[in-house]
Amino acid sequence: MKKIGLVGGMTPESTTAYYQMLIGLGRTVWDNPLHNPVLLIYSIDLAEIVALQNVGDEDKVVGILVDALEKLRAAGAEVGALTANTAHIFFERIQAATALPLVNIVDATFERAKSLGVTKALLLGTNATMQAAMYPEIFATGGIEVVIPDERERTFINRSIFEDLAIGKVTSELRETYVGLCRRQIDDNGVDAVILGCTEIPLVLKDGDLPVPVVDSARCHAEALFEKAQG
Repeated sequence: MKKIGLVGGMTPESTTAYYQMLIGLGRTVWDNPLHNPVLLIYSIDLAEIVALQNVGDEDKVVGILVDALEKLRAAGAEVGALTANTAHIFFERIQAATALPLVNIVDATFERAKSLGVTKALLLGTNATMQAAMYPEIFATGGIEVVIPDERERTFINRSIFEDLAIGKVTSELRETYVGLCRRQIDDNGVDAVILGCTEIPLVLKDGDLPVPVVDSARCHAEALFEKAQG
């Protein structure tokens, strides 16, 4: 199996989840529970990335992520992943600048949504992710419409990601607000799936919480990455 390189720290909570999911996938595939995939993690400083994004310095963000991937490759990684949705806004630029093959989180999530027969999906994530073209464009190739919350709801989601979920702060009130927001979209806009387009949102929302499928992009990504590493 190929060695897996993860660019983590975006956030530490989701990095931990990726590690646990990849180890768990190995245990479901292999007979020996002590047989684990080999993982290399380069954890970056999220505060630096957020500060650069806030001033629109995309080149420096891309440079930091490419540097992290090249360090992972030099350490022996043979396939890699960026453990955050927002970083995938620059995916094409990043992949073109590193020799490490990457697995795209949006592609992996699209494949899962397509397999579920989704036709209209609510996308939750950071403001940057919700307003980026990557999810609508890729999902449209399979006839899936992507809708996003209104401005007030987007502000709440973005704030909760950076002020609560990024530091592992989860409350019942936060869970209830997310569920209520999704239920309104299901009732009012007829969405038939909810895409967790942020790798921290699974801390407060999971499949089974709503009457429609909840698609966890982080889990889709981890599974696609594990499959790629096996190939």
